[in-house]
Amino acid sequence: MTRLAIPSFAKINWILKILGKRRDGYHQIKTLYQTIDLNEEIVFETTPGSSIQLEVRGRNVAQGKENLLYRAADLLRNSCGEQTGVKINLHKMIPVGAGLGGGASNAAMALLALNQLWQCQLTQEALAGLAVQLGSDVPFFLMGGTVAAEGRGEQLVPLPDTGEQQTLVLLYPNFELPSRDAYALGQWDHCDEEGVLTGNTLDTTMQRFVRALDSKEDSWPLLENDFENALFTHYPILAQAKSALESAGCKKVILCGSGSTLLGFGSSRSVIEAADNLVKQHIGEVFTCQTLSRAQYRRCLTDSGLNDA
Repeated sequence: MTRLAIPSFAKINWILKILGKRRDGYHQIKTLYQTIDLNEEIVFETTPGSSIQLEVRGRNVAQGKENLLYRAADLLRNSCGEQTGVKINLHKMIPVGAGLGGGASNAAMALLALNQLWQCQLTQEALAGLAVQLGSDVPFFLMGGTVAAEGRGEQLVPLPDTGEQQTLVLLYPNFELPSRDAYALGQWDHCDEEGVLTGNTLDTTMQRFVRALDSKEDSWPLLENDFENALFTHYPILAQAKSALESAGCKKVILCGSGSTLLGFGSSRSVIEAADNLVKQHIGEVFTCQTLSRAQYRRCLTDSGLNDA
């Protein structure tokens, strides 16, 4: 096989707690990741020679070595000693600087696809070790589904898939907000790094939310994102977008990751109606999507030709 065309999915954070700034400059967090079916396509094709070629259409993103997708391919090549070249075509559909993990997802797909095309034969554990060098969210996309995370987001505990898919509405207010800027605006205490996260050390908030999802109770009150206070003060457009979602009929609205996308929840009917109302207001890009379980996530990747997704 010399070519793979695979989807690259976005994520949301059900919960995002920032415990403080660590001595190494990163921030200690607790979060629950969730893959969603919003996605874009990446085509990988091996070429003669040894160059990495990246072509992007769609949204405006960094090119060449500044792009996380390129850096992932380069890191894998240096790690496995592969000399074959590759041409990568990315159709960028996921909003940029939106808190949806699009760049991290692209990087993870590069590791999976090129590990296969280049026959590197790296284990999932080895790929996860490379992923964490690229970014805190990247290891999550090797796993997908519902995942608890601590540290800087790289300590992962996969959780059982929830029963029903949740229908969501995303409102991207045409405003990019890089994660580094979001963290810089918050007033975070200093904290020491904590122990390694395991399934037995999930905190009470996470456990309550997981139980609420499993039992199909009303889990919306448990949703929270610690970025909101700082970012809404500095960027009124985010507060306005949240108000628009609430007025459109969403039962609960939170900031998605480090922003700038706002995420609306509720019954499937209320979410779809809210999306229709928002489209008519022309205040940003509106996406209706659904949560994607780990089984569904892996199936989508294996159906595209990945052997060990």
